[in-house]
Parts: sequence; structure tokens; C-alpha cells
Amino acid sequence: MPNIDKSKVEKQAKEILDKFASALEKVEKESGDKESFVDREEFERHENDRENAADADINFRKRFLDNAPNHDDDFVIAEKGGWK
Repeated sequence: MPNIDKSKVEKQAKEILDKFASALEKVEKESGDKESFVDREEFERHENDRENAADADINFRKRFLDNAPNHDDDFVIAEKGGWK
């Protein structure tokens, strides 16, 4: 392994960090003046929509059971101590 000048590497690392810090200060100043938000017409989901809720429940159940290693039509079959 070649000899590495530790002080030279430390000096280069400090220069890199200083350049990054000064660049980061500029970014913070530029973006600090602006507020970020999303303007939407509707802010909440409608929980009372039964048709979409039923479809979502069926899709979730199918995806959940498809991901389980052992399952029957409606249940995940698990073994105590099987997951380690």
C-alpha cells in the first residue's frame, strides 16, 4: 500500500467540506424566502363512499393474501416461531 500523506488528505477533505458548506448556505438563503404548499380543491377523503371502500377492501385482502407464504381463502396460516 502506498504511503499516504495524512495531513494532505485532511487538508483536502476540509477544503471540500468548506466548499460544500458555503454552497449549502446559498441554497438555504434562496429557498428560505418561499413557502411551500399544495393548493387542492378537496382536502379530505370521503370515507362514506361505500362502493370504493368495498373495492379497496377486496383488493387489499387479495394483495395481502398473495404476499403471505401460507394462506387459505380468507386467512393467513402462520406457525409460532416460524419467522426468525
